[in-house]
Amino acid sequence: MSSLFYKRLGFGPPIILLHGFCETHQIWDGFAESLTADFSVVSFDLPGFGESQLISPLSIESVALRIIQELEALKMNRCVIVGHSLGGYVALAMQQARPELFAGIVLFHSTVFADTEEKKSNRNKTIEFVKNYGVAPFVDTFVTNLFHQKNHPSVLEIHKMAMQTPLETLINYSEAMRDRPARDQIEGFDLLILAGRFDAIIPISVSEQMSTLSDRTTLKVLPSSGHMGMLEDREKSLDSIRAFGLTRLV
Repeated sequence: MSSLFYKRLGFGPPIILLHGFCETHQIWDGFAESLTADFSVVSFDLPGFGESQLISPLSIESVALRIIQELEALKMNRCVIVGHSLGGYVALAMQQARPELFAGIVLFHSTVFADTEEKKSNRNKTIEFVKNYGVAPFVDTFVTNLFHQKNHPSVLEIHKMAMQTPLETLINYSEAMRDRPARDQIEGFDLLILAGRFDAIIPISVSEQMSTLSDRTTLKVLPSSGHMGMLEDREKSLDSIRAFGLTRLV
């Protein structure tokens, strides 16, 4: 079984943090620690990112199953999963595969919908671009678009993190996100949607549409955020996740 890195902090009922595309578990540094007064917090490096080995074949489903294997080895169940962007796609696949393990999901700037044809075309363009020019010029544009606050002090840190993404990882996940199915049958579990008012990746209109799909879904809008609410609206994000976790895990 391939090596999967995780960082575990605190004690109590478990919250699982899954990072987004071209990130690592370090995106949660400081954020995870703030949740440890109430929860045991586990932040993973998804396969191929950070210190975790890439798996083959790679799909959103295979990544989900690999993390489930690790949770079972840790004897963790009744978890709340917080998935940022790509991590949200993985969280939904985990819920679909083993619903009994999870008490709720937080989609943090993520979506239950499959890629549109336009988005699929853009994924293909990204793949061709990085094959021709490498990771660095892609990251230069990609990271800037994540933030509403272009002068946020974390922009350079996230840029540095994203620059460490291996080319193979970037290509494989672009393909996996392009090919993932919709997971919009969400009536059977509790879902919190954290949406950025100024998110250029997952528009607020998409989050509002998702919130109408189930009466077990709650939408919280982060007023100062683009796609990086854990940095741009940190305290509001923490308060929302903490409240969601406490009502479902304690």
